[in-house]
Amino acid sequence: MRNVLGSLIALIGAAATLVSPWKPWYNNRHGSDYKFYEVFGSGITVSRSGVMDSVFLVFLVTAIVAVVGVVLRSRALVLGAGVVAFGFAILWMIRQGQAAGELTITGANNRGLGTGLAYAFGGGLLMIIGALIMTGRPRQTVVAERSGTARTADQTAYGAAATTTAAPAAPATTSAPPAITTTAPANKNRAAQPSAPIQQEQTPAETTPASQRTGTERLSKEERQMLGLDEEASAEQKKQD
Repeated sequence: MRNVLGSLIALIGAAATLVSPWKPWYNNRHGSDYKFYEVFGSGITVSRSGVMDSVFLVFLVTAIVAVVGVVLRSRALVLGAGVVAFGFAILWMIRQGQAAGELTITGANNRGLGTGLAYAFGGGLLMIIGALIMTGRPRQTVVAERSGTARTADQTAYGAAATTTAAPAAPATTSAPPAITTTAPANKNRAAQPSAPIQQEQTPAETTPASQRTGTERLSKEERQMLGLDEEASAEQKKQD
């Protein structure tokens, strides 16, 4: 809002300075009749000037600079244009007073300072005021800080989302103890179950395959009894007989 208001005031001031050369400046003489470089040289003379070497050229340049400053939202350009226009009007008034020996305000027969100089004063002052009202363009550092804050906020949100999504993975570490506890009862149950009947011990001769037996180990118990090799078995058989 301040940029809009300041720009509007600056543009009005630039337009006023462009109108001023076509108004009376002193003794009913228009500003377009004064050569602009006489202000910086020997002083004001009675010689007439063309349009492009009159004070109009100064105000044309300052108006263009002011418009560019408004478009670019540059307070420096608008302020510089206003200072140049206002300063040139003051300098011209000083040089005119030196040439005429006096300065008077417009009176009878339009003698003295005219409305054209008032337009130049007012236009330059309005451009200065407009530049002071304008806020100008935002600095790049401010934009960088804002973008950095936005990025930080995005990163914070992303980090929060990452933590929320990663949270369900925590039970995976705690699921190991239940697995141990569930297997423990199985071991107990296994321990509680009755053990299988213990198989009777077998003699080496019986456990050893017949193909691998040597000598008398290949004979079975009955064969031993028949051959009389098993003394205990034969003694029992004789008792029974």
